Amino acid sequence: MKILISGIFGRMGNAVLSVVKDYEDIDVVAGFDVRCGEVENVPVYDDVENLPPVDCAVDFSSPDGFLKILNYCAHKNIPLVSGTTGLGDEHFSTMKQFSEKIPIFYASNMSLAVAFVSGVVSDAARIFPDGDVEIVERHHRHKADAPSGTALTLAKEVLSSRGLDESFLIFGRYGKTGERPRNQIAIHSLRGGEVFGEHNIYISMPYEEIVITHRALDRKLFAVGAINAIKYLAKMNAGLYSIKNLLNVCR
Repeated sequence: MKILISGIFGRMGNAVLSVVKDYEDIDVVAGFDVRCGEVENVPVYDDVENLPPVDCAVDFSSPDGFLKILNYCAHKNIPLVSGTTGLGDEHFSTMKQFSEKIPIFYASNMSLAVAFVSGVVSDAARIFPDGDVEIVERHHRHKADAPSGTALTLAKEVLSSRGLDESFLIFGRYGKTGERPRNQIAIHSLRGGEVFGEHNIYISMPYEEIVITHRALDRKLFAVGAINAIKYLAKMNAGLYSIKNLLNVCR
């Protein structure tokens, strides 16, 4: 299978390029990024019109880069796997529209363990409706967006399980905030060093507390997840798929 990596000069794009060497049935034939060049004998293009034919594209770029490669894939009928974060309503709306034409796999976090944790968090939030939920995420100092896409996904799972909308979601606290409102969900973001990614979910009750932690030990974790998504997508028809679909295959 021939693939291209969008955002190949980035940390995740480079991790995918490194991991794919362990897969004899997958060959990276091109990269797409903000500048032309070459990395490990793979030609990199800054114009989608120059990209060679491929069987699938994997994207870890930026919101702007995501839209470019998404439009290209839809035009060329190429399946797309993306883990780009920081996307807005426009991106998700376009993604949903194009998923009627091509298979698209999107996950803010490519870890199956995170998908499993997400389900546990959803169950806990529903079973303990009076528990105060706080999410603390840590990432390396280079990360461009906050909060992390994973933290947002976890928070939305809690909101959904409790039948709440996003007006109950806050990001950090400052000043004289008063007593914590019931059903408030808070996300706190820490940035520093070279932390690959850590998410702690606290569900606090009067006499006990549940703490759920996921810690990434190597960035290659997410690259392996992307490769698994590529293989999964190769068998699928047009549609929008997520890490939950991949997790269900493992059940």
